[in-house]
Amino acid sequence: MKRRPSSARGFTFLEVIVALAIFALTGLALASAYLNVLEARQAALRRDTHAADLRLVRAALGAEPSLDKATTWNELPLPGDRTARWRAVVTPTPVADLFDITLEVDLTDEGGNSLPAISERLRLLRPTWSVPAEREELRTQARSRLAKRTFQ
Repeated sequence: MKRRPSSARGFTFLEVIVALAIFALTGLALASAYLNVLEARQAALRRDTHAADLRLVRAALGAEPSLDKATTWNELPLPGDRTARWRAVVTPTPVADLFDITLEVDLTDEGGNSLPAISERLRLLRPTWSVPAEREELRTQARSRLAKRTFQ
């Protein structure tokens, strides 16, 4: 029976070191990818929470019957012991009961820290915000414009 040379019986020290280095680099790459996935998930959750908070503020604005209260700063409690401060800058349009609105929102995070302010432009139909005399004037103007039109 032939005997193998002693160098063919196992791995050399250099081969083991190279294998460990490759394994360590692979582990480092996988750990880095895992951390990136976790950070992306946290960012998506923050974005979803942010969008939900804005929906709640828009709903509060839509439910506000008083123009005076809508144009002053209001506080809205949010889930997770957070708050939203909001107000609307309201501009009437040439259409009765229709308003252009700039919604200004200040949100806080769980720690009470203020987040960057948000400003959105909306168009909202709110009959309770109209002044009755102005509403009738706009409606009269719209009726006269319609009466002048010819339809074929």
